[in-house]
Amino acid sequence: MTSDQIAAYVRASTDKQETSHQRDDINEWAKQNGHAPTEIEWYVDLAESGSDPGRKQFNSLIDDVEAGNYERVITWEISRLSRLGSTYQRFFEVAADADTIVNVTNGWTDTILPDGTGKLIADISAAVAEEERRKLISRINSGVKRARKEGKWLGEVPTGFDRNELGYLRPLINPGEGKVGYLEMREALVDIEEGESYNSAAASMATTRQTLSRIDQDDERRSWYLDGRAEDDRVAEALETVSSSSDNLRTPTDS
Repeated sequence: MTSDQIAAYVRASTDKQETSHQRDDINEWAKQNGHAPTEIEWYVDLAESGSDPGRKQFNSLIDDVEAGNYERVITWEISRLSRLGSTYQRFFEVAADADTIVNVTNGWTDTILPDGTGKLIADISAAVAEEERRKLISRINSGVKRARKEGKWLGEVPTGFDRNELGYLRPLINPGEGKVGYLEMREALVDIEEGESYNSAAASMATTRQTLSRIDQDDERRSWYLDGRAEDDRVAEALETVSSSSDNLRTPTDS
């Protein structure tokens, strides 16, 4: 094993995104190339966009490379470093000035030397990856717009509802174990209107007082359950299945 001073940079766009594969690849690359993984200094930015020039750990890495602290920087993929051209170029300029080698474990080239060897291929790889990302985002946005136009529900399903196999929102009338049904949520909100506490109303349900409080204090959402009405056309269409029987449902007692 060599005793190079080595840094590794890891980035994830969201705090839910796994980074273990990045770490595993970097450690494996280090071992295969004669470097001890235990000697690697890690710089990690979570829930950070590659287009953000203000990433704390990334800027710390640049400062430390500029100070001559590292002979080598390893990253999983070139796009992990930056998706912003000016920041990307600054990193490599600093690395070149500090005589620091940059290694990429998952890319068209695995080594960018201070003299520029490998940099052109890295640049092309980064440009291709960014173009593919833009196309993917465009396809996703088009799909989202199309789904919304068709009345399909996207994102997290509201409490008391379900999404059918076609993607449309529907009240959950017969909830399974661990789920909250539409009518159950409605009854809880009626009880709250009549003075029951959030804690008490939530005690017999598969939900939390925070969820009940959030819905109760949102006039639009509360109306979904108590009045069977919604400004959102997708929700309004879903509520048509229960609105016809709303006259038979219990309503809050007038004060």
